[in-house]
Amino acid sequence: MRKNSYDIFRVIKECVAREKLFGNNAKIIAAVSGGVDSMALFEILVSMKKEYNLALAVAHVNYGLRGDESDGDERLVCSFAAEKGLPVFVKKVKTDEQEEYKTASFQERARNIRYSFFEELQQTHGFDLIATGHTADDNAETVFLNLVRGAGPEGLAGIPPKRDSIIRPLIDIPRKEIEHFARTEGVPFRIDSSNLSDRYARNIVRNEVFPLIHEKLRENVSASINRTSEIVRAIDDFVCLEAQKQSAGMVKKTGDGEYFIEKPALKSLHPVIARYVIRDTALKAAGHPVSFEITQRIRSLIDSPAGASVMISPDHRVDSESSGIRFLKNTDPDNFEVFIELNEEYRFKDFTFKSTFVSRDQVRYDRNRNVEYIDAGKITKPLLLRSRRQGDRMQPLGMQTEKKLSDIFVDAKIPRSYKHRIPLLTTQDAIVWVCGLQLDERFKVTENTQLILKIEYLPYAKR
Repeated sequence: MRKNSYDIFRVIKECVAREKLFGNNAKIIAAVSGGVDSMALFEILVSMKKEYNLALAVAHVNYGLRGDESDGDERLVCSFAAEKGLPVFVKKVKTDEQEEYKTASFQERARNIRYSFFEELQQTHGFDLIATGHTADDNAETVFLNLVRGAGPEGLAGIPPKRDSIIRPLIDIPRKEIEHFARTEGVPFRIDSSNLSDRYARNIVRNEVFPLIHEKLRENVSASINRTSEIVRAIDDFVCLEAQKQSAGMVKKTGDGEYFIEKPALKSLHPVIARYVIRDTALKAAGHPVSFEITQRIRSLIDSPAGASVMISPDHRVDSESSGIRFLKNTDPDNFEVFIELNEEYRFKDFTFKSTFVSRDQVRYDRNRNVEYIDAGKITKPLLLRSRRQGDRMQPLGMQTEKKLSDIFVDAKIPRSYKHRIPLLTTQDAIVWVCGLQLDERFKVTENTQLILKIEYLPYAKR
């Protein structure tokens, strides 16, 4: 290696030692897409192979969404792995699965299939770790997006250098240094054309927001955000440890997926510690994270009479009892009421719901009734995703008067057994959207609309 790449190795080795990413004789799968970050990671791990006595392999996922571009990525990764004498594992996404990635939450679904593949390889072939090419810029972009969405400390802590068996050796390296390293060392890589599209919020931050801040304020925004992220991560780690100490003697498991916390004990905690205890318990009960707003509503049950309840998903709820709060499975999953935030995705047992702010030129009206666009300026918090209630009414698109929801279901020939399973998006008791079926006239996008929200409903039964 030439002299100009030494600094990168020094920073990476410092990160490896500080975060205990890996030790001698580690068996590592490198997740390589063909882009500059992952290809540089590949080259760097190969360069460190002898010093740490690493056993390396390469994993690549070909989603097939960009045709020849996707196949070109796969060919590059395979040929580079062959050149280095390393085994390479490739997963090709089936054609029938590709449509799913195009319709809703592409990035989240792609991530899920990618990590499932890596973990399968890890278990099958006995590898210890999975290395990804996340950089300091990726972390800054993530923290910024979490900030504008109203995240708590967990979100502002950013991407951890290590989580379980996932390691990120490049997390302290700016993207420009990675690109310089690749050019200097002759590391081949490909440019993903989708990284230039403003379809994804991350690309807008990367290509427009950060450059504008740098131009106007002369601030290295990525470096500044990463300093803050490091501070918040340390605080978050400390609070998590304190919350775990409190949970050990406070949270009692009372059944399968059921937990109980006494109200006086929870009330005695500092509000921040109490929130972490509640958040972690909800995660154990429901199997997925809950939002800050839901966590706060659960905490309010401390002062609520017995019988009050907060839904944390259509399948799980938290009940207020005379002496405490109980996390348990919802015995009537057809009746649910979940508070949601804008510009977020929520995955439930039977469906996924997602909302995304978009520009007017991104609006695409077609026959897909599971995607709609609404005037975000006409909705207010709290925003609920809930099941139907007796007497529900709405003003169907194109009509001047309200209509009973029961009549809308009859006209649409919705089976009686399915009516309670269709989620309703509501704001202050007004129905905005009967998901996948009918939009309310009062919330449609007009020429006067200034803020457009794209809403998507993906019922799993229709996959």
